[in-house]
Amino acid sequence: MTGLVPISVLGTLILVLGIRLVAQSRNRRQSPAVTVDDYANAREALDSVFVETAAIKRIFSVEDAEYVARSGTPDVQRLFFGERRKLALQWLRRTQQQIAQLIDFHLRLASYTYDPSPGFELMLTAKYLTFVVVSSIALALLWLLGPFKATRTISYIIRTAGNFCTTFSLRLERVNPTRLSSDGESLLH
Repeated sequence: MTGLVPISVLGTLILVLGIRLVAQSRNRRQSPAVTVDDYANAREALDSVFVETAAIKRIFSVEDAEYVARSGTPDVQRLFFGERRKLALQWLRRTQQQIAQLIDFHLRLASYTYDPSPGFELMLTAKYLTFVVVSSIALALLWLLGPFKATRTISYIIRTAGNFCTTFSLRLERVNPTRLSSDGESLLH
């Protein structure tokens, strides 16, 4: 029975990499060239995730929730917790979109450049898949419980997004944006 777990993990990894290769080959034929604007958008999305996750830590501090729970009327408490839930859901959905934009950029960029590090590709893919799974679970927990009863979940999703973005920033550092054109054609072929 314990031998099935590694085989299942390996099978899942092979399936995910196969799907990724198919998507990547489709992107080579269908996606437009990677431009300087795409690079700038990816850099902006990456920076935004870093800034917003730092801010979200403070927004969902337990001290604020304890203060409102102690001092607020039931109407104020309901409003406070309802607004924080909406804010948490909005933040998580936006972070999911930004990270999906980053992985899309990476896949499009991969069709134009050669990166000799399959280990890096596996690490980035694993961190992306971890983020997708964790953020989907977190979305459900935030919706059901609210951000203050799911503080561990929010902390974990912040770390997971940060890990992905830190790894992705290494990918952006390898790109020379001066080799990308602004007119929709890549000079990397």
